Amino acid sequence: MATLNVKELGLLGDGATLETEAIQKIINEAGKGDTLVFPKGYYVTGTLSLKSDLTIVLEKGAELVGSRNIEHYRDCGFYHNEMKKTISLIYALDCENIRITGEGKIQMSGDAFFDFDAYLPPFLSEEGMTKEYAEQMVIGLVARPTQPIFFNNCKNITIDGIKIFNSPCWTLVFSNCENILIENIYVDNHNRIGNNDGVHCSASRNIIVRNSTFLCGDDCFAGTCITNTEGICENIEIYDCLMSSRSAAIRFGHLYSKVRNISVHDIKIIRSNRAIAIFTGDDGYVENAHFENIESDTKIYGGWWWGKGEPIVVCAKNTTGTLTGISFKNCKFTHENPAIIVGEGDNVKGVSLDGCIFKAEEGSAHPYFKGKMDLQPNIPDLIPDAPFEFGDSIYVDGAEVTVDGETV
Repeated sequence: MATLNVKELGLLGDGATLETEAIQKIINEAGKGDTLVFPKGYYVTGTLSLKSDLTIVLEKGAELVGSRNIEHYRDCGFYHNEMKKTISLIYALDCENIRITGEGKIQMSGDAFFDFDAYLPPFLSEEGMTKEYAEQMVIGLVARPTQPIFFNNCKNITIDGIKIFNSPCWTLVFSNCENILIENIYVDNHNRIGNNDGVHCSASRNIIVRNSTFLCGDDCFAGTCITNTEGICENIEIYDCLMSSRSAAIRFGHLYSKVRNISVHDIKIIRSNRAIAIFTGDDGYVENAHFENIESDTKIYGGWWWGKGEPIVVCAKNTTGTLTGISFKNCKFTHENPAIIVGEGDNVKGVSLDGCIFKAEEGSAHPYFKGKMDLQPNIPDLIPDAPFEFGDSIYVDGAEVTVDGETV
């Protein structure tokens, strides 16, 4: 095992030279258990493939910079059910024992792949928009890397200490992986870029996320099975984190996804559209999910974001999927719309809220969405006549729910 300084091996780190081939050569030639140290500098690169038993250290002042030219990226060969071709800045397939650590940064150059003058459909005409509303809307995609840091069928992966900026899509992605540790990281993505989740774990297990900050346009953490319809995402603990999202700070379940054994505690959520989203679709489920000591501030943001200022949405509407054993304890929610817990018949069971405090506050985008309910993707469009009013704390329909021990 050796510690190798990449500048001593020929890298320039000058911020101008594209160094993809040189960096990949160093990775390929590294021995089992070697550590590659990136000292202070700006290392511009396209797609890089990692291998097993490798540590990458980004020292303070070191920045790995994703190229702003989509031609410098390539398909890694993994077919993604949602994104189709998997185009990454950094990826590893069928590997183990990889660590990315240090006080340095990864700059993903996400803004280079979008048109800031093009909006996704805003739900209202441009004549009716305020400048504040327009500046909250999702911007238009040109072409982008689809899974910027991507691991598939890997185990024993650690991401520690680094700062990641400006992702064009899902930032840290773990597909069919196990034994994942994410700690002490800082993710800061543009809040108008859709799909730029902070961490997305799909059909993965044994996941710890702690002591980190996530500022994202899309979900800060998502647990699903999008990349593997037969898989299960399970054994997840998230704690001591700060989060902000234009979608959901924390999301579990999506369509057919199977997710279980979740513990989320001691989380602060600020300036977010929705705090916690738990959804299921046909053949899917979320079970045994526990949330404690969550403090959140949610409001409606303009544009095509899923969520309308709810602190919690637990949704199994329009599906045969199930949601069971979900608890919220000692949480404080400042919100624009109420918590929504809804199902079909008996497919939502064992939901409890104990010692939770709700406080309603109206935001500037409220008039645009007043009286509407958002259960996307289970119900594709906004429901125009919401069965609740501003100031309500919790709305329940077709679900088994207790609040402080009393059935509602």
